[in-house]
Amino acid sequence: MTTPVEAPIGLRARARLRAVDTDVHHQIADWGAVAPFVPAGLRWRVKGGGPPLARHGFRKVGAGFGDVILPPTRDGKAQHPAADPHWVKEQYLDRRGVDLAVLTGSLLSLGVQPSADLAAALARGVNDWTLETWVRPFSCYKGSILVAHQYPALAVAEIDRLGDDPGMVQVLLGSASETPLGRAVYHPIYEACVRHGLPLALHVGGEGAGNSPPATAVGHPSTYFEWYGSLPQSYMAHIMSMVTEGVFVRFPTLKVVLYEGGVAWLPHIMWRFDKNWKAQRAEAPWLQRPPSSYILEHFSSTTYPLEALPDPQYLRQILEMVEAERTLLFSSNYPHWEYGDPFDMIRDIPDAMRRRVLVENALAVYGERLLVPNA
Repeated sequence: MTTPVEAPIGLRARARLRAVDTDVHHQIADWGAVAPFVPAGLRWRVKGGGPPLARHGFRKVGAGFGDVILPPTRDGKAQHPAADPHWVKEQYLDRRGVDLAVLTGSLLSLGVQPSADLAAALARGVNDWTLETWVRPFSCYKGSILVAHQYPALAVAEIDRLGDDPGMVQVLLGSASETPLGRAVYHPIYEACVRHGLPLALHVGGEGAGNSPPATAVGHPSTYFEWYGSLPQSYMAHIMSMVTEGVFVRFPTLKVVLYEGGVAWLPHIMWRFDKNWKAQRAEAPWLQRPPSSYILEHFSSTTYPLEALPDPQYLRQILEMVEAERTLLFSSNYPHWEYGDPFDMIRDIPDAMRRRVLVENALAVYGERLLVPNA
């Protein structure tokens, strides 16, 4: 009798996955818990109420966490719904059928922090705190290597320090930046990503803070409503910079994840970029094919907040244009659900594409790191 052959454990684990959430914002409720992980020379800046951080001048209007279940109060003080890994697992992941969550934190303006040394020290401390508090005790969480890209040498050192840790699945930068991310000064960061087989992730949220330029090309917005609606502009600029400056010619295996930017603007950028390349390709002779092909090959986007279009057919057309069956990743932006339930946002995604968005595309971007033990 032939002995049955079991599928490799990776394949069995893959088949059991129901959803991979690529954007969970775990929160630092007590900076005193992070301070021991910060290099000693700058640890004093972290104690007490937390470090000085670059901030923009806009505050959310309306419900802060949408329909997120809030923890019970303790000593009369409300608890943050993303501060306790047990709570997040029980009240969000388990309830909604999410098996794995990629942690992205809340330090989205770190890359425009005026003190580059402090920013690098905070990144190191937060990374170690995330590993020890969230990732290693829980198999459902995977971490991001947060770096401060205004100090590329220290960013590279941090990637090399943690790049082979099984609990880390990507390198994370805030999209707020002093200069476009295609500039050669940032290339060592991308080289380090490739060296360790890690995708690069960009997250909006720090535009207009610290050392960054205004959040729009014509100056500072007046309201949070205007500021948030304008944020994809930074992705437009970074995409065009990275492609034009030859990032993907030099690093052909680099993958980039764009968080919380939507997708409806992307076809316009690809069409305009291709049209101009045909007339002005002499300025970037290293680009041997239309810019849109580099964008579709190297960039992925996330579902929160997916644009609310008046007809589901319009969404299907846009998803086809951006090749969403390969490039779209499910994200919840937990616990910031003021724009709606993340699962409602994907209800009009075609059934044939649904599992790819929920599971398979994340596995393609992050690879087997999603399935291996964290320690």
